[in-house]
Amino acid sequence: MISNPYLSLSSVEAVERGLNPLKDMIAVVGDLSRRGSVVLAASPAIKDRYGIKTGSRLYEIPDDPRIYVVPARMALYIERSMQILNIVHRFVPAEAIQPYSIDELFFTTLHSERLFGSIHDVAMSLKRTVYKELGLLLAVGIGPNKFLAKVILDNYAKKTGLAAVTYADIPAVLWPLPIQDVWGIGRRMQLNLNRLGIYRLGDLAKAPLSLLRSRYGVIGEQLYYHAWGVDLSPVIVDPYAEARKGFSTGVTLMRDYNKLDALIVIYELTDQITAKLRRYRLAAFTVSLSIRYSNKEPMPGYHKSRTLYAASCLSVPFLEVLQQLLHASNDGLIRHISISVSNLVEESAVQLDLFDSAYHEKLRRLSRTTDAIQQRHGSAAILRAISLTDAGIALNKSHKIGGHYE
Repeated sequence: MISNPYLSLSSVEAVERGLNPLKDMIAVVGDLSRRGSVVLAASPAIKDRYGIKTGSRLYEIPDDPRIYVVPARMALYIERSMQILNIVHRFVPAEAIQPYSIDELFFTTLHSERLFGSIHDVAMSLKRTVYKELGLLLAVGIGPNKFLAKVILDNYAKKTGLAAVTYADIPAVLWPLPIQDVWGIGRRMQLNLNRLGIYRLGDLAKAPLSLLRSRYGVIGEQLYYHAWGVDLSPVIVDPYAEARKGFSTGVTLMRDYNKLDALIVIYELTDQITAKLRRYRLAAFTVSLSIRYSNKEPMPGYHKSRTLYAASCLSVPFLEVLQQLLHASNDGLIRHISISVSNLVEESAVQLDLFDSAYHEKLRRLSRTTDAIQQRHGSAAILRAISLTDAGIALNKSHKIGGHYE
């Protein structure tokens, strides 16, 4: 069985401000200076009364003096998230835990039952411990796999505090759910399924698998099996092996960028991701560039990868490749850029080119010096000059955590 604990960020704000997380109307907003800023969390009271929820916009919040509209405090939420993670560690080992987001994680009590009881017992102990030590209320969903634990959490446990589902419960408990309320089905897929006459999870379960597979490929097949409660994704993992799969970083831009401006952002993102490689003493063979274009553009997104001749943890080799990938992409206005590195090896295993070894050693020393300065004085202590242009994002990003102010 899998447990999926959830901590509402609005409840963190409620406790910090001496409010009632269940009765007071609270909306946590990313940036109060922008009317279109996204609501990151909403308390049950404001959801029930006004329909304000995660993903709503600041301008949608009614002018009601009883509503507390508060700015996001990411440093505080990360601290609480880590405290809860440490509490979970008391019940299960690290390899049995998979963090999902700042406010959610998955864990299994497999092989721990003799110490702490069933997963239901552990969930109740976890809820009591978190409330006693942090004053926070957790919602917990329990199911035979991650998909079922997540769906029961989203649709039942967030209202009742604790909910569980078994395979036998699926037809009665989950099939009546609207498909837009099911984890993994976004707005576009919802509309696609609606065109096939699929409006509820039960409709999806009864749809022909061949039809879903022919229309949506592997995704259609996954949706079908999820509707029957089948999810084979593991929870027991090797954290080190997971880290070795690769890293990624990206940004949704505040305005549409052309290719010249986008290149500045690529430089900045590359510096970030190679610094992370060096921090973990790793190097990567493969680098990928992903672009999502503006809504004004009719073209689909762009994603390309390329493998280097030799693994590296320095910006220069990756930037040479990324410039080529950007040049080969479609001409159009860009709204989102992300890069990733994969095919990782230990940094100590990297062999330098015989003819360029002195040059690369000089770059390595420069990079390590830059890393030390930024670790001691902050990421904005030393920047590329291009980061000071209008297209640069590094300076603004240095004052934020997860895209939001601390």
